[in-house]
Amino acid sequence: MFNVITHPTALDELLELPDNLRGRIARLIERLEQEGNKMKMPHSRVIGGGLFELRVGDKNIARTLYAYATGNEIYLLHSFVKKLKSPGCA
Repeated sequence: MFNVITHPTALDELLELPDNLRGRIARLIERLEQEGNKMKMPHSRVIGGGLFELRVGDKNIARTLYAYATGNEIYLLHSFVKKLKSPGCA
């Protein structure tokens, strides 16, 4: 079991997400607490530099950035609704 710690700014951002995305991210955070680094695509992806993202989406796409700390701690750092496609994606 992992201990998920949410940065205060990230908490505010999570609360501002649309209801449907907020609920889906909340379920992924619960999974992250259980699975930690065993969680893979399509729900979790390595960004680089020690950062990872939780990924949900259909019409709208939400991302929550997180990082692992010492022991079993995971820090949620930033959450947002993705507006544009990534460069290089068709």
